[in-house]
Formats: sequence, C-alpha cells, structure tokens
Amino acid sequence: MVSRISLHQRLTPWLLATAFGAATLAPVRAQDTPQIEQSYATALIRDALLAVNHANWTGNYTTLRDYASDAFHDANTATDLSIRLQRVRDERLDLLPVMSVEPVLQRSDVSLDQRIIRLSGYFPLQPRSITFDLEFVREDDRWLIYGLAVGAFETPPRAPAPAAQVDTPAAQD
Repeated sequence: MVSRISLHQRLTPWLLATAFGAATLAPVRAQDTPQIEQSYATALIRDALLAVNHANWTGNYTTLRDYASDAFHDANTATDLSIRLQRVRDERLDLLPVMSVEPVLQRSDVSLDQRIIRLSGYFPLQPRSITFDLEFVREDDRWLIYGLAVGAFETPPRAPAPAAQVDTPAAQD
C-alpha cells in the first residue's frame, strides 16, 4: 500500500486530494470478484472529473468536497482542494471534453472487500490528453470519490494519413 504522502510525492505536480486510509487495493482475478463493467467505470470517471471541472469553474470547492466520501471530506477542506487544484486552473485544463471521448483504462482494480475501486488512465485528446487516477468507496449504496489525481500531457500530433497511390496509364509514344 502506498501511503498518502509518498503517493503525493510521486504524483507531484498532479493534483492529489486523497483520503486513502488503510484500505489495501489489489488487482482481482475474474474468478474472485466481478470486474467493473466498462460503461459504468466510464460513467464514474466522467462524473468525478466533471465535479472537479465545476469546482474549478465556480471556485466553489465545498461542493466537490461534499460530493465525495466522508473520508475525503474529512481529509480535505475547501481551501485544501483549491490549493491542490491550482495547477489545473493555471493550465486552464478544461475537463469537459471527457464527455465525448472514451477513456483508455490502464488500471481497474477492486479492493478485496469490494468496497474500493481504483480507475487510472487517460482521455486521448488533442492537443493535451487528460490523465486521471481515481478511487471510489462504497458508502450508502453509492460510489463516492475517495481519492483523485488529475493532470494532462501533450499528445503527439497525429501523423497524416499516407497519400493514396493512384496508378496512371503510361504515356503512349
């Protein structure tokens, strides 16, 4: 288990606003527990990122804090979240485009007790892809934000498609 401090150091300069606690995440095998259904995982990711986006647009981080799990709420004040999201704001990272593109999931783990989900990956966008590392905890029959990291990286430009070769008849003498 990575502690909150060392994970924060590893993810800097990404946003990190977590309440990881002592829960242990481990990849699960299909026979142990059901896998997270792809469309539901995508909905959770988009929901969390839009909550972050709305907090940045409005400057109201209490809503993001209140929308998350009890542990996240207790570990983060609205001021903490504002500070941790400063770089995202400074970079003018608009998270709204995640609604129109499918994410590339690089990690999809469930805790052994099936109470915590961790989803990591990115949305392949131009000119910057949006990266995420999100944890959700099951509280009151809902999946709530337990920890989050958001960032971006420059996406290499797409190579132009090769020009089609057209056969032309040979010139007659």
